[in-house]
Amino acid sequence: MLKYKVTIILQGKLIQNLHFGPYAKDWWISCPTHNGLTYTLLYPIHLGMKTITTVNQHDFIITVVQNNFEPEYICQSEALQNNICQSSSKAITSIYQQAFSTKTRLDSLLVMGYDDSEICKMLLSDIYFHPYTFKIGNLNVIIFEIGKSNNPDWNYAGKGYRSSFVHNFCKTRMIFFQEFNNNNAIARIYQNF
Repeated sequence: MLKYKVTIILQGKLIQNLHFGPYAKDWWISCPTHNGLTYTLLYPIHLGMKTITTVNQHDFIITVVQNNFEPEYICQSEALQNNICQSSSKAITSIYQQAFSTKTRLDSLLVMGYDDSEICKMLLSDIYFHPYTFKIGNLNVIIFEIGKSNNPDWNYAGKGYRSSFVHNFCKTRMIFFQEFNNNNAIARIYQNF
């Protein structure tokens, strides 16, 4: 197995409508844990984040860019640079394979440093609520923000609560996004994402 050394050179930014809006599911990554939790903690993919990943004594710079509402990745190493890729794994793998004339594939969690607890702490440093996901039946519900109220009809959730899940409805894949403001519980449904 290849050894990676990852350093963040630019943390990037959290963008309200990307990281906490309807398409937020694409801007958070789950990291496997072995702590027996019934939920999975999520870590942000910061827009503009740059990492240097050193593999086999070569440095690979990975940059997170935005395509519509999704993160995409560019990788460069010395004179090699790829086009925009849909995953950090594809981005670094394409350059690594060119550099070393090999078919080796690299893991996206590892090449971005999501297996490093210090990097994960840094990425969460400007977040006041740590988002998480859990299963209800066949749905993966993501909780991005939480609020509280004295309203038992809302199960005491309040202003600031935001969650989403993806589900097929009428044979169409849709995002169901729920949030609470001062007086209303709002549910929005998005398709064509």
